[in-house]
Amino acid sequence: MSGPHRTREPSVSRRCVRIPMERLVTAMLACLSVLVSLPPGVLAIERLEVEEEIASLMPEQKKELDEVAGRQWAVLPQIGFGPETGAIAGVKFVNRNLFGNGTTLDVEGLYSIQANRVARMTLAAPPFLSDRLLVLFRGAYVVDPQRRFFGLGNNDQGPTAASTNQIEDIRAGLTLGWRALEDLSFNLEMGWRRANISNGRMLDDLPFTPDEFPNVTGVDGGTVAPIALSLVWNSRDDVFHPTEGWRVILKALHANKAIGGDFEFSQFIGDLGYLRSFFDNRLTLAARANGEQILGPDQAVPFWEMAELGGDDTLRGFFPFRFYGTGRVLVNAEARFKILEFDFFDLWHVRLGGAVFGDAGRVFISEEAIREEEGESARGEVKRYRFDYGFGVRISLSEALVARIDVGFSEEETALLYLAFGQTF
Repeated sequence: MSGPHRTREPSVSRRCVRIPMERLVTAMLACLSVLVSLPPGVLAIERLEVEEEIASLMPEQKKELDEVAGRQWAVLPQIGFGPETGAIAGVKFVNRNLFGNGTTLDVEGLYSIQANRVARMTLAAPPFLSDRLLVLFRGAYVVDPQRRFFGLGNNDQGPTAASTNQIEDIRAGLTLGWRALEDLSFNLEMGWRRANISNGRMLDDLPFTPDEFPNVTGVDGGTVAPIALSLVWNSRDDVFHPTEGWRVILKALHANKAIGGDFEFSQFIGDLGYLRSFFDNRLTLAARANGEQILGPDQAVPFWEMAELGGDDTLRGFFPFRFYGTGRVLVNAEARFKILEFDFFDLWHVRLGGAVFGDAGRVFISEEAIREEEGESARGEVKRYRFDYGFGVRISLSEALVARIDVGFSEEETALLYLAFGQTF
């Protein structure tokens, strides 16, 4: 995420509409973005969050923006209600030019009366050594007292979960990136994660995961302290509103007991995305292919570290954490289009866009591994891909943040509604 005047988007003409109706539309959209009932918060593809952040930190050519359009901070209240979470309140604050030197600070906090708690922070120092060295720190604390578990593999358990549990998830990580070329960065990441699993709050008379699946690796919680190497190549023309270009992420991660963890495994991830625009950038077609493979001794990978599908950044028509496996294939396609843009009370330049999307993918795990992990509760593996589709809106505030609301549909779910931040890919 960029410092002052780093985004690449070429200067374009824009409408500044200052009539009461436009302000009313903005207020209504703001309400829609916060007053919604959503599934419990779910991160993006978690193991690529750092790399996506690094991609957005790469310095880019300047563009001329006025004070409102170029504003790099924003505050977004989050207020809502969900049948499982009860009342929810929180706030997200982003400043991409803290101290006036390009430092990025992104913090978010959420709390619900049913004890859901979320606290996340990202702090990125301005690039050092002629814009070559990138330094990024991330921390998160998440408590979900009713995390659904559908079992391992590409099963047909849904839409009803097999069990539920509480997860307390604590993470911290430091990443050093070296920008070898204008669009290319090599990165070293040192992380730490502690997951505490317990029964939590009962949901719909479902059994608790520790009781129903006592042999699943990681059901008692544990610690992972991974070291990762990654490559990020980003040729996109803008951070917040990309219309063309490639983004490639390759990552290898290793964790074992010798470096402070309770488990031993290696992960290999590839992510390839491409965008192309039409009709003077009013329509952008976007596609992403993603794959992951996990290697390790039998029953050495905790289920909360497995490759997963379901949620706002993978299969949006399936519930978060719907599928777990030791491998994953995922394809996303979107058509993004502009609707309107205007200044909102001289605070932010608001861009409103729409999107239609389709997703496809599946996880992989051997039936033998499922039987070993789940025992008598094993659901079995289904050898077919999953598909979903949907639509959404994109709301951006100047050069500070992008919020997206997506509604996904699939064979299991009639409509899943998500509020998330940043482009899907």
